Amino acid sequence: MSHNDHNSPPPQHRDFARYSDRPSYGARPASSEDLDNYFDHQLPPPHHLSGSYLSPNHSPRPSIESLPTGNGRNSYISPTPVPAFGGTGPRYLSPLAAAGATETEGAGLRNSNYSEISMVGLNSSGVGANLNRKSTWLRKETGHRKKNHRLFIIVCSTLTLLIILAVVIGVVVGTRNSKNNDGTVVQSDGTHGTNDTTSGGNGNSSSTNDTITGDPSQFDKDPKLKQSFYGIAYTMMDSLYPNCNEKLSSVVQDMQILSQLTTRIRLYGSDCNQTQLVLEAIKRTKVDMKVYVAIFVVVDDDSAYDRQKASLRSAIEQYGVDNIEGVTVGNEFMLNYITKYGGDGATATSTFGTQASTLLRAKITDTRDMLKELGYPTLPVGSADAGSYFNTALMRSIDFGLSNIHAWFAPTTAAGAAQWTNDFFQDNNVQPAELLSPSPKMIIAETGWPTHSSDTQHQNSGAGRGGEASVANLQVFLDDFVCKANEAKTPYFMFEYTDVPWKDQNFGGVEGFWGMFDKDKKLKDLTLPDCQHD
Repeated sequence: MSHNDHNSPPPQHRDFARYSDRPSYGARPASSEDLDNYFDHQLPPPHHLSGSYLSPNHSPRPSIESLPTGNGRNSYISPTPVPAFGGTGPRYLSPLAAAGATETEGAGLRNSNYSEISMVGLNSSGVGANLNRKSTWLRKETGHRKKNHRLFIIVCSTLTLLIILAVVIGVVVGTRNSKNNDGTVVQSDGTHGTNDTTSGGNGNSSSTNDTITGDPSQFDKDPKLKQSFYGIAYTMMDSLYPNCNEKLSSVVQDMQILSQLTTRIRLYGSDCNQTQLVLEAIKRTKVDMKVYVAIFVVVDDDSAYDRQKASLRSAIEQYGVDNIEGVTVGNEFMLNYITKYGGDGATATSTFGTQASTLLRAKITDTRDMLKELGYPTLPVGSADAGSYFNTALMRSIDFGLSNIHAWFAPTTAAGAAQWTNDFFQDNNVQPAELLSPSPKMIIAETGWPTHSSDTQHQNSGAGRGGEASVANLQVFLDDFVCKANEAKTPYFMFEYTDVPWKDQNFGGVEGFWGMFDKDKKLKDLTLPDCQHD
């Protein structure tokens, strides 16, 4: 199906009515024509992923100076024992050594490790001559002990110097490899890179065991970033199954940046350990972040669902659900199934729509059963799809619906995009959901404006002047939509965090260029809105 006539005037601008209320501007045209013309099926929309989604403390021992003598509370033992042989220092001799020692020998033994004994009167006539042999042995023993003592001192000094040297080297190396503010590591040669020990590129998983240098929870805040967004759609750069090469260090950096923009993100699938990587990065950075985790359901490929379900289960078993706000089963499964089997003209209420919702609801029920087994029966489960592809049967089976709404494909100008987005969301998602009991919470899952096209054919939305894919027009949309949606308490996920090269490679056109940041995670020439969100 093609776009609406590119020469037709853009939708009339209306006051930006309160998002939470039904628009008061009067009856809109029948929605079927809007819905039929909403997507350009000749070019997969930016939210359209192909089917290949792809001891207690002890006091120090008292010194002898501190021991009381018994002569009063403030009396202390003299620190110097009575010297032997008239010497000036303490005397430490064994009884045997004392019996054979002369006055001179005794003076030389005052520092020997023997018991203290007073030798006064022991050197009486005749005693020293009879013990001359013992005195000779003692001199040899004393010399041996002195030699050992000197050796002990040398060894201890050497070990101490080695320990000090090792500490100094460790501090120097640690400083040179300290973590940079942008989440990278400054190597010893001055270049920037990551310190990951594994890439996880084994074809089916990305590793969470990468080595991260420094404390990821300590990072500088960028004053240009504002935590103004209700939520942001997050796509990893290198986790398109089966090419799973995403590194934890990259996701850690993403969480550091995203936490300065929002308190919630949404994922699209669980292949390549995406859920584990995000939850581990949140754990390490200690940021305030909730996640809508996901299982991407591929048309006619139940193995993709089974594989991702197993990965999601493992992540929940490891990390729990404290940071999980909901589980999304399917992203545009309804759109993909209906257009594959019914063509562009088939709608969500057609036979093909009924078949699609039956298949998807079975997966939703199966996911709920898994969560019950894990002990989380109340964790919300929903689905994401193009805004016009929710039917009543699907809405009755979900706790929340994530609706992808892009004014670019209406087509409209950037100046009219915010109003068009609100009108479409209220008419096609909020009001139908309110007719049901219980009513699922409807959320805008994707909305934004592309900043570039890789070909000339898709450089304009089709609305003419003001419909260009450009950074300036993304600025217009941000200014018109974000703070008004926050004030109206309309839940939404901005599409998207960064440009994604693999989308451009696979689909071309504007597909890879919806990011507020470029592929190198640098903020584009934008001034971000500054307002509060729920």
